[in-house]
Amino acid sequence: MRQTERMTHVSVVPAERIFRRHPFRIALGALVLSVVLSAAALFIIPVLLPRTMNISTRGQIVLVAAIALTIAVWVGAFWLRNIRVVVRPDTVDIGRPGGMQTYARATTAFRSKVTEHRTNGFRTGTSRALVVWTDGRETVIDLPGFTRTTFNELMAELAPITQPAAADPVAAARERAKLPTVFQLDASGERRIGRGFLITAIALFAVTAGVGLLVLTPGFLDGDLSALVLLIPFAGIAAVGFAIGAAQRYRVARSTPSQISVSHHGIRLDEIDHPYSQLSRIWLTPPAYPVHRIRIDRSTGRGLTIVVGSTRVSMAPSYEEFLLALRSETAHLPGLVSLDLE
Repeated sequence: MRQTERMTHVSVVPAERIFRRHPFRIALGALVLSVVLSAAALFIIPVLLPRTMNISTRGQIVLVAAIALTIAVWVGAFWLRNIRVVVRPDTVDIGRPGGMQTYARATTAFRSKVTEHRTNGFRTGTSRALVVWTDGRETVIDLPGFTRTTFNELMAELAPITQPAAADPVAAARERAKLPTVFQLDASGERRIGRGFLITAIALFAVTAGVGLLVLTPGFLDGDLSALVLLIPFAGIAAVGFAIGAAQRYRVARSTPSQISVSHHGIRLDEIDHPYSQLSRIWLTPPAYPVHRIRIDRSTGRGLTIVVGSTRVSMAPSYEEFLLALRSETAHLPGLVSLDLE
């Protein structure tokens, strides 16, 4: 891979970084919840009160209840659930305002815990937590409201995956030489699924059009086969769904390169070079995830996300070896490679 400019990355460790929910998101969530609870109180509480109670007293009780619920929601949002993590070079403070717990980074290990919630097979949300191991015990600290971006940045600070720079450059070069540098990708599974979806969509569109033509035939709606008219909306909607699925599968297949190369200077996707000097971060999903993605953030311009591993996309050598090779090649650039904890 050709490199025409010299990289001069300088790692500057900030004195302090604060990770927390964005105040606007907190306020918006509290506002919506307080409005919903107040509206519920307006309809529910009067039903529970004696019918002999006059309207003025009923209104006062509902007003007091609405105010109490609103106060409780806002206090809970800005205090009880307002967890923040303050990262310093030597310590990490975790907790809500007025109740922070301090951990020494030298004697504390941190790892992530991401839980995906599903209802009837549909994804309904994701909860994120920080697992702290210190003094021989493990503590799980929930981080409500932390977005994927905020949580990723936090874990990049607390548990970086950057390989430590070797003391002996010659020995480091020998170790790198043992790792593969070229990786082949096969997205034929995506194309196969996309082709099946496309054929199904065409067949359903044909059924929809055929039944539509039959409906236009004089006397068809009065015949025994008139019930076939019900196929038009169902087949049409299904055809659109399969067409969208086919487009998504073909898009993934087109965006997946056939070859990835890594070197000491950059990463190459097919014939396109991405020098490390032009990148701000390379995000990699953990090997344990069912879908492996690479997300490249450029210093200027739009980023790039590609799928490099799934049940329909394969990588050879393995994704685990790719991660090891990339860590080794970027050991001189701490903080460039991080895990994307979806």
